[in-house]
Amino acid sequence: MPLPPGLTEEDRHRVRQFYRVLLSYADFKHANATAEHILDTGLHALYPGEATVLLQALNCSMVIAYARPFSGNSGRRGESIPDLPGRFLKVLSPDELAVHEVVMFDRNKYLAHTDADASGLDPVRLQLDDEKQILIPLVEDRLAPLDEDATELVRSATYKLLQQLVAERQAMEP
Repeated sequence: MPLPPGLTEEDRHRVRQFYRVLLSYADFKHANATAEHILDTGLHALYPGEATVLLQALNCSMVIAYARPFSGNSGRRGESIPDLPGRFLKVLSPDELAVHEVVMFDRNKYLAHTDADASGLDPVRLQLDDEKQILIPLVEDRLAPLDEDATELVRSATYKLLQQLVAERQAMEP
C-alpha cells in the first residue's frame, strides 16, 4: 500500500501502524471464522479418517491467518508494515498465550516454511532380507492439526484480539 505523499516520518509510522490494524483485523476475522467452522462441524471427531485433508487444510489456513499479524510484511516499495505490537497479547489468558506460541511455531516451522530441524527428519534403514533393504523417512506429521481444545483457544483468542483491534482503530482514526 503506498503511503500518502508529504507525510512526516512520524505520520508515516502512524499510517503504517494503522495499516497493520486494518490488515490484522481481516486476518483474525478469517482465523476466527475458520476455527468456528472446524468446531461447529465437528471435524476433530472425524480425524484421522474422512475429514483428514479438510481439517488439515482448514487448520493450515487458520494458523497462517492468525500468525500473519505477528510475522512482518513488506510492501512493493519497501514500505514495511510493522508487526502487531506485543501489547495486544496482554488480553490473552495463559492458555491462549501458550496456544499462540504453538501456532507461531507451527506457522514458522511446518506450514509456511519447511524447517528440516523442526521436522525431526530421521531416515531409518530397514533390512528386509540378506540383500534387500529400504530407507524409511520418519518425520514429524507437519500437517497434524491443532486438537479441539487448542482450536477453541484460537477461536477465543482471535475474538479478544478482534475486540482489541476495533478499540485501536477507533483510537487511531481521528
